[in-house]
Amino acid sequence: MTDAPFGQAAEIETTDVDVATDALRHFYVAADLDPVGDTAVMMQMKALQLPMVTVGSVGFGVDIEIRAEDVTAYYIDAPLSGSAMNRWRDGESLHTTAGAVAVFTPGTPCQLDWSADCDQLCVKVDESQMRSQLEAMLNRTVYQRITFDRHFDLESAAARDWYYLVRLLGRQAWQPGGLLNHPLAVGNLQLLLIQGLLQMQHHNFADALSARDSPAGAAVTKRAIDLMNADPQKPWTTAQLASATGVSARALQRAFDRSGHPSPMAYLRRLRLERVHAELLSHSPDSATVTTVATRWGFLHLGRFAGQYRQQYGQSPSHTLRLGGRPHRPSLAPGAGAVEPTPG
Repeated sequence: MTDAPFGQAAEIETTDVDVATDALRHFYVAADLDPVGDTAVMMQMKALQLPMVTVGSVGFGVDIEIRAEDVTAYYIDAPLSGSAMNRWRDGESLHTTAGAVAVFTPGTPCQLDWSADCDQLCVKVDESQMRSQLEAMLNRTVYQRITFDRHFDLESAAARDWYYLVRLLGRQAWQPGGLLNHPLAVGNLQLLLIQGLLQMQHHNFADALSARDSPAGAAVTKRAIDLMNADPQKPWTTAQLASATGVSARALQRAFDRSGHPSPMAYLRRLRLERVHAELLSHSPDSATVTTVATRWGFLHLGRFAGQYRQQYGQSPSHTLRLGGRPHRPSLAPGAGAVEPTPG
């Protein structure tokens, strides 16, 4: 059992309902825990506070009622096993089991009834962080609270990819030497989760995100390209680049399309592939691994990375690494586009 007060990360096992309550309050939400019957709680909780989100898993080992009156953040609850009945003060309810996702908005008191075998992946996003990301995507100030629909529909491929990302964050939170030990990877994962939620889950600003914007010119594209070339390891997103160039994310995407460039994120991927390529050429298999280098540059799906690398360079990343420090630099595969130099 981890004793309170807790730090930024904790792995907790306790049969003390007061300790369980304190742990839940510290990492997620202030709530009253009321085990059903006379059985004591058997809480198992892993939680990690990252710069933008808190991620982990929670289970109580007993049928339990959780009452949260003061909901101050956004929560994503995804059962890994068992079931949960989520009830809100306004009368709406949602039953979730493995493979389903519930989304909670600040200012919405709720009661949660978890089965004894319910183990949930839980993600928390502070309201200020959610608003900041929406403002970057809209390129304007947001004054109203962002209110999400409570049931996250996993029917589309994009939604399932987002759900996979949530699961990935939960798994990586407790892997020594995992992705969350790399600043670029952890920054990308958090932004993808928050911005993906804003793009795919319906909320009261969804129409504003879908609205057309004034066209952005070639100067905006050049400025975004300059920013990526100056700091390719920064966890850029389209929204951040748009904010830095003074346009909306959609306007920036259309500006790249009109200029003949790939999308901003595809451009950034090519740029990072160049950095990976250069780094692999400067090492040997004795001094580096493809996984280490690729992860450092934000490539989280190694199979997909290997395919993208081969498409750009006509060889596998492991082949490049075996070349060691040789001066020869392989040519790009026919039709593969390197990152174009930024015009002066």
